[in-house]
Amino acid sequence: MDGSVFASFHFVDCESMQTRPISEGAYLQVKFGDLGPYLADGLAEPYACRSARLPGGGCAVLRSDAMLCLYEPDGSHGAEFFLGYRDAPAHDIVSTSDGLWYTVPARNAIALFSLQSCEMVLRVGGSGVFNRPLGISAYGERLLISCTESNLVRTLQMPGYDLKETVDIARPFEKFFMVQGRRFVLSNGELFAAEVF
Repeated sequence: MDGSVFASFHFVDCESMQTRPISEGAYLQVKFGDLGPYLADGLAEPYACRSARLPGGGCAVLRSDAMLCLYEPDGSHGAEFFLGYRDAPAHDIVSTSDGLWYTVPARNAIALFSLQSCEMVLRVGGSGVFNRPLGISAYGERLLISCTESNLVRTLQMPGYDLKETVDIARPFEKFFMVQGRRFVLSNGELFAAEVF
């Protein structure tokens, strides 16, 4: 072994669950929007970081050191912040009309970062609400929070921020999300339809 790593990129059709290879550039465009190739050149870990496309064409990037980097639509670096709560780092992000939601597993919480004031404006959670939430995704007016240690998905309904249903996932997973009404689970880097997982 020479220590090299090989990466391949695939598109998944969520209707048929068929995959097909795509180019690295196409993957980066899906992840970062039109800024894909530009941002990838400037990031130390373009494949390991979390990203969220922002309204108006910008992009938010959460690095592994919990530094949130905001990029303008033209690719200029807008701002950089530590993203977390009570000195605990954020793990995942998702963009909504309210701002940027993020998980804080060490504090059993999720929080909302305002893109206008560049600060945390709301926290939801605590013991008994979430159990180490890792993944977060949005579907319509709902946030889907993946509490992977308890194999549960909690739903936060917006507006009002009411915690709603809980989905029990039978096996360990990293992230739960929905596409066109269908439920999907990401586990060990593989995508599964939730009903067959």
